[in-house]
Amino acid sequence: MRFALILSLVFFAVALAPQPAAASIEGSWRGSGIVAYRGGADKVRCRVRFSQVSAKAFAVVSQCATETGRYDVTGRVVPSGKNRYFGIVQGQGISGKAVIIQRGKSLSVSVTSRRGSAKLNLSR
Repeated sequence: MRFALILSLVFFAVALAPQPAAASIEGSWRGSGIVAYRGGADKVRCRVRFSQVSAKAFAVVSQCATETGRYDVTGRVVPSGKNRYFGIVQGQGISGKAVIIQRGKSLSVSVTSRRGSAKLNLSR
């Protein structure tokens, strides 16, 4: 009887304990990577902010810099699987497809467009 009471209390405590929130991309991230284009590639550093705009969509605002200039990129992404996001981003008159994979406090970002591609690793 005592064992059943203790076991019931343990299950009750576990049921009432706050559950950890699912990891979200919302917030500020920064990191670096490579931008590749016809004829070359450049190292790039970026600061990226994701803001939740609906139940499943995040707005993207980023500032990136290479040795040759600064680039502002905006867009929107939505979940496309567990810890994966997909969307369209644009900057300097060019749009591209973004794929983001989240692993805890890091993001792997790939962007492809008609003019080139970018691969970034971001962290909080």
